[in-house]
Amino acid sequence: MSDVRVDRVAFGKFIRQQRKERNLRQKDLVDDFLTQPVLSTIENGKGQVSEKKLRYVLKKLGIEKDLSHFYAKDEEEDKEEKNEELQLRLIAIENIIDLVSPDLGLEQLRELGIAEDNPLSVSVHYLKGKCYIGKKKWKKAHRHFFDVIYLIEQKYPNMAVTNLKSASYSELSFIEYAQNHYAQALRYAQQALECFLEDGKRKYCKEIILVSKAIYLEKLNRLEDAQNTLNQLENVHNCKARSLHTSCISKEASLNMYDIRSSILAKTKMHSQAIKYALKGIELARIDKMTDRLFELWVTLGSIYMENDQLNLAFICLDTALKLEKKVSSQALLAYVYIQLGILHEKRKQTGKAHQLALEAIKLCRNSNNAYRECESLILLGNCYFQQNQNDQAFQTMKSALEIAKKHSFTDLRNKLNLIIGTRLNKLGDPHAHTFVLDFLHSYVKTIEGGDEEMPVNIRAAGEPPNT
Repeated sequence: MSDVRVDRVAFGKFIRQQRKERNLRQKDLVDDFLTQPVLSTIENGKGQVSEKKLRYVLKKLGIEKDLSHFYAKDEEEDKEEKNEELQLRLIAIENIIDLVSPDLGLEQLRELGIAEDNPLSVSVHYLKGKCYIGKKKWKKAHRHFFDVIYLIEQKYPNMAVTNLKSASYSELSFIEYAQNHYAQALRYAQQALECFLEDGKRKYCKEIILVSKAIYLEKLNRLEDAQNTLNQLENVHNCKARSLHTSCISKEASLNMYDIRSSILAKTKMHSQAIKYALKGIELARIDKMTDRLFELWVTLGSIYMENDQLNLAFICLDTALKLEKKVSSQALLAYVYIQLGILHEKRKQTGKAHQLALEAIKLCRNSNNAYRECESLILLGNCYFQQNQNDQAFQTMKSALEIAKKHSFTDLRNKLNLIIGTRLNKLGDPHAHTFVLDFLHSYVKTIEGGDEEMPVNIRAAGEPPNT
């Protein structure tokens, strides 16, 4: 190899440093083959001293490094190495964002200083979006995810293989879900599926997107479509073409699937199968020590037993979930167990306990901006007021819940509330009863025409869409 490949400046600095560390003078290394002027030239990084003499200096200093360590990299090789380092740093930062702190992740992204003319800026925008999701700054997150989509479509089409466009649509769907915009969340989830590349990276995203889509469909009371989506997810899992090497199924997505499947089966009165799915999910969540998923599956199982009027079994499930309470991070999940416990106490005519749990659930729902759970909490509170013969407060509470249900198009809760209010008013001989009953009938007919065969029961899935 020609000596022009040696980075002589770097080699010279290294030799000088090693000589001084050994407390040697230049003349201590000089001999008949290596003169002092030549050694001085080597250390200054000047001239074109032969590689033979460069190796000789290394030998005289007792250094085992090969001269190849000092070969100058060409520009393309250097660029590739820097790019490899940046990609590794981005992977590390994503782990920091997900498991440590979005603020620390943002700080590290700024320190990287990746410019917009670098294709890796796509990854930077995606990770910034994830940071702002973690900080619940929806507008900022929204902007960064759309920047990802724009950059891939308009500037860096080769980055499509990263599947960050699909992942960004998935995160956008989560943002809409977090703001109770389920229909828009569903639209983004569908776009995420449409642009997902099967032979691209982040293969686990497909499972996450399908689980999220099923959750949005279930929230919109489109049970058959949700069931079909879960069937599609199972087909992905069971596809024989997927080898052990390429399989990348997210445990989070799998456990969400068990939760949503058991909830849908319960809604369609298939309680034994619903219980089977919930118990399988509980087993897997326990083995993998995934506390949030374990918590929600116990609550879902409790709600299934309660719907089946097996109150003792329901209590065992909900009490088990409560024992995990301190390890759960989501306020919406905590609200879920309080609501179900409240319903259990209501069924047992323990109205005081149910009332207190309803108030606590309402507070948690408002803190976490979970409109659906807030609506459920208000129904529980309204029923408590009815049991306590405080009809004025009961109707006021139920009407507040109805406003939320109408605002967010929660059809099943709207139907339920119209039926409760209409029935109660009718018993009191109130002429306004027919308004609510007619609204119920009109909405219910539309539901049937849309394909649902029966009124939904009281069970809702707790599962929140997993993140990419």
